[in-house]
Amino acid sequence: MRYFDTGVLLKLYLPELRAAEAVAFVNASPGKPPVNPLHELEMRSALRQKVGRRELSQIECDTLIAQVESDLITGVLERVTVFWPDVFATAEALSATHGVPTLCRSLDTLHVALALELGVTEFCTFDLRQSRMAAAAGLTVIF
Repeated sequence: MRYFDTGVLLKLYLPELRAAEAVAFVNASPGKPPVNPLHELEMRSALRQKVGRRELSQIECDTLIAQVESDLITGVLERVTVFWPDVFATAEALSATHGVPTLCRSLDTLHVALALELGVTEFCTFDLRQSRMAAAAGLTVIF
């Protein structure tokens, strides 16, 4: 299974730089992209920020949020559940072990922890620090 960070998933819905790569990464994945509540919050927040920066209209934002929800309901994306205390414990361990050399931020570290808790082997990101954390955690990074 392949884990996609939020930045990659957003590019499935927005015509941003590297969007074609994001689509190719997802299409090459053996399963549906797993999506957890952190993804959902970050995606909605990022879309709302684009409204605030006047990069999207409110209608466009609402439409994209509805599209993501539709993709979760119809199974284009796979909504997954995790045991959050374990995720946070794993994230703390990752931060303690790899935080200094990778300079990885807490939310990015949480995504790596989520990938580990889900048992995935591949981690797809466009973020350099997060890719370093994922590699240090033993995941194959697709960057």
